[in-house]
Amino acid sequence: MKKIFFLCIFTMVSSYSFSCDPVSLDWDKFHKRYDLNKNRTFELKEFLKVKDFDPLPWPDDKRFQGKDRNIKLFIYLDKNKDNKLIDEELGDIHSLLPNPCANWPSR
Repeated sequence: MKKIFFLCIFTMVSSYSFSCDPVSLDWDKFHKRYDLNKNRTFELKEFLKVKDFDPLPWPDDKRFQGKDRNIKLFIYLDKNKDNKLIDEELGDIHSLLPNPCANWPSR
């Protein structure tokens, strides 16, 4: 009986501690859709076609809204200013999106 009790407690604790897994950008899908020249980087002409970061939305930040939002976001993400985005630079998009686990109780 004690074993069943501990197993139940362990299951509840482990499911609680892994309940909030933030969604991440689907890199393969993003590359297939937007990396038109298949060089594993994104130039501005490719990035101009980006509508969202499926399954993630476009950032709500006011700096990246309006008609030239893609250009502004591209310039912001291009940290080394080489006019192309590699995955590491594009990954910084997560810092502009709300954290779905922000209000989740800590372990």
